[in-house]
Amino acid sequence: MTDWDKIRKDFPVTKNKTYFLSAAMSPIPIPVFNAILQEYRTLHELGELNFPKDMERFKKLCGDIAELMNTNADNITFVQNTSTAMSLLALSFKNQIKPPFNIISMQDEFPSSTVGFEYLGIKMRYAQPLNARYPIASILDMIDNHTLAVITSQVQYATGFQQNLIALGKELRSRDILFFVNSTQAFPFYPIDVQAAHIDVLTASLHKWGLTGHIGTMFFTTPEFRELFPTPCAGWLSINTKGKSFIHTGKNIPFHLHSTAHCYDSGTFNLQAVLAFQTALDYINQIGITIIQNRIIELTDYLIAGLRKLNITIISPVSESEERSAIVSFTLGNNNKEFIDACAQQHILLSPRDGNIRVSVNIFNNFADIDKLLRCLTPD
Repeated sequence: MTDWDKIRKDFPVTKNKTYFLSAAMSPIPIPVFNAILQEYRTLHELGELNFPKDMERFKKLCGDIAELMNTNADNITFVQNTSTAMSLLALSFKNQIKPPFNIISMQDEFPSSTVGFEYLGIKMRYAQPLNARYPIASILDMIDNHTLAVITSQVQYATGFQQNLIALGKELRSRDILFFVNSTQAFPFYPIDVQAAHIDVLTASLHKWGLTGHIGTMFFTTPEFRELFPTPCAGWLSINTKGKSFIHTGKNIPFHLHSTAHCYDSGTFNLQAVLAFQTALDYINQIGITIIQNRIIELTDYLIAGLRKLNITIISPVSESEERSAIVSFTLGNNNKEFIDACAQQHILLSPRDGNIRVSVNIFNNFADIDKLLRCLTPD
């Protein structure tokens, strides 16, 4: 049986805060914090002596991530953030496709999924939510002869709605439409089989459910996508030297980029912090992803029941278990900001999102945390 009290002790924030902000940023558990310290201690003591070995460790990490997603390590790398990833895709389209074409996304998307395309003048069309949900039929109805791709979050940041990616992906593949997924509010707690869902590109910023802080964005692309839409930017790490040397130093000499996702590795990155994600991933896997998902359902079930008992309006779609996530949003009408501020005075931390109150539960939360929140909602 999972010792949730022991896991809770790995998160010092729980000593003096009731923390429901993991959908903004999760705190770092002690083993991951120690791993980050060790990575920088090694850098402090040895400089770059471990760089080749660390790059091999990075490749192993990509392989472990790939295993969760039913792909291979060659399709995984990291970029600075999801906005960077989406901007690279937008630039690729501008380079390779002549207008007219359009991209369909969701009205509730976090801006990192869409700003890069809008900035370059790419025509975006937005599906509208129906009771905080995005029915697949309504997305498909928006497709026309000029639709190139659909972009959706696996879990919507403001409501916690989790899309059925496999069903949507099958429909898009049958129509020859590219499928891009922002998995930031899901991965790695809710990993997705990218082959079963026919996903062409997937991003996941890991400071939310990756338990490692701002280490960047995991970036998955298929070989077919990379061939059709080559990276629009390159740097010295993008070049495949074919083992002849570590660095391509020639000038005005033809070169080729990696055919793998490492074509996006333009240059060095925060390798020490990224490598600590291996510890976070091992920590999550040791608990068990299914066990984590069941725990989240336990906690959110308890929260939802408490809100309903108090006749609080729940914004998130919670009637279907497969549409649920770690996020539950509710509203007190015009009193949302006042309530969030009042809770903060009692060290209960909540997020204002899209005019509502967002609660995000994590593996360190317990029923007592939720009771504290519910007591704040109970009339005197």
